Amino acid sequence: MRAGPADSAAAVTGDSISVACWTAVSRATGVLRFAMVGAVLGPTYFGNTYQFTNSLPNLVFYGFLGGSLFSSLLVPALVRHIDLGDGPASRRLAGGFLGMALLGLAALAPLAVALGPLALRGGQEATGRLLVALFVPQIFCYGLIATSVAVMNAHRRFALAAAAPALENAGILAVLAGYASGVGGVLFLGLGTTGAVGLHAAVQWWGAGRVGVTLVPRAGWRDPEARKLLRRALPSVAQAGLAAGELLILLVLANRIPGGVVAFQLALSFVYVANALGAAPVALSMLPRLARMHLDGDAGRFAATLARGLGLGLFVTVPTAAFYLVLAAPLARVVALGRMGTAAGVTMVALALAALAAAVVGETVFWINTYACYARGDTGAPLRSTVVQVGTSLAVACVGFLVPGPALLVVLGLAYSAGAAAGGTHLARHVRRVTAARPGDILTPGTAGTRLAPGLGRTVAGAVVMAGPAWLTAVLLRGPLGPAGRAVGLVAALAVAVAVFVGTQSLLRSPELAEVAGGMSHLLGRTSRPVAGVRGG
Repeated sequence: MRAGPADSAAAVTGDSISVACWTAVSRATGVLRFAMVGAVLGPTYFGNTYQFTNSLPNLVFYGFLGGSLFSSLLVPALVRHIDLGDGPASRRLAGGFLGMALLGLAALAPLAVALGPLALRGGQEATGRLLVALFVPQIFCYGLIATSVAVMNAHRRFALAAAAPALENAGILAVLAGYASGVGGVLFLGLGTTGAVGLHAAVQWWGAGRVGVTLVPRAGWRDPEARKLLRRALPSVAQAGLAAGELLILLVLANRIPGGVVAFQLALSFVYVANALGAAPVALSMLPRLARMHLDGDAGRFAATLARGLGLGLFVTVPTAAFYLVLAAPLARVVALGRMGTAAGVTMVALALAALAAAVVGETVFWINTYACYARGDTGAPLRSTVVQVGTSLAVACVGFLVPGPALLVVLGLAYSAGAAAGGTHLARHVRRVTAARPGDILTPGTAGTRLAPGLGRTVAGAVVMAGPAWLTAVLLRGPLGPAGRAVGLVAALAVAVAVFVGTQSLLRSPELAEVAGGMSHLLGRTSRPVAGVRGG
């Protein structure tokens, strides 16, 4: 099937904007959730314990079983059945995939229960064991969530999948508020947190059912197509395992200082927000389209779409990284609340955030190129680049053993950023080499000559120009308005940053700005039309 209007630049950008908007809601509640953890539990070893043990289900699924990478391989496989109108085959393959994922998770869950508490310190081992036992069911929920999201994305349905995590965050915020009010103790905290994840999983399962795929676990190991998918996924599982191991080691090192895990994860949540708004929407919306272009042998359109996607992702994340770097301290003052809102707590978050800012750009390049590889059925190249990423990160992190106090978080942030930059560069060079047009390739008219460098230059120039006015706005408004001035000054600084950046891009006649406008028009036009063959959502 040839790529059609649904694969146009405006359609890709429109879907990216839709994902970004809903993801913004989810990630904003995510940042609020981390801030609430700091406010309620403070810079303490118990705060470290809750945050660390609650991260384990994520690390097990999204890390050691491949998580979103694993499920993203399901999208290209489903696209073929969807284009043929073969609903039973889609349900069989998705159910088989879910069955194999749950089986793998059942094998890994006991390891998390046994080994997780061993990384704790400060007399928190017993509490940690209880929390790990209460959090383990989340692992299976994440398996259902990822499979449901893959099903919806394969049908080009992105909104619900991106918005539903906000329900999980809202649930956990309510649980933390109840804990702070004395409604319950550690048991209430653990059960409530897991219940919120269960609610998120139920909504995603319902969303997959709305596009015609009611997910029921099946014996995928008896299905040749599912087994082929599993073999292809093994490198992505290893890739995610390496990345999870990297994060686990960084968190263990952060646990050397009270509140270090909370502060580092709070700062890391800003990196997740930036990539959720820049890299993930572009990568997700491109994946089914790039898969179709690869199946069609349309090399020119594949390369042009990828170059535009990278430009669009960096158009968002480069200025965001600059904003984080320049305004790390004001951002830390706003999100370090309650017991975390001490001078020490704010300093730790600010130092970690400034050091992590560069990771936003490196991860954008890495993830968009990773999804391009998956669209081609290539899972080996991202694994090799992850080895480069993790090796670089851990080599730099070793310096942390020599650094005392909050400066440790600077070293860990720089280590993460250096790894992201090295891995992203390594993978981008590979993808550029293998997607270069060859004799005999199909070259769709108008797709030749799409280059990334000019657009990246304009984006960097805009980020440099906006940094000064944004910082000055935050500083000038913080004093006169008292404590409330922190948030007001930050919002004003964000508004100034966006205005200056957009104005600069307009003066430079940036094609990326025109693409965003075109995507908005496409999105607004689409929402006023019914979508054939899909029951809303």
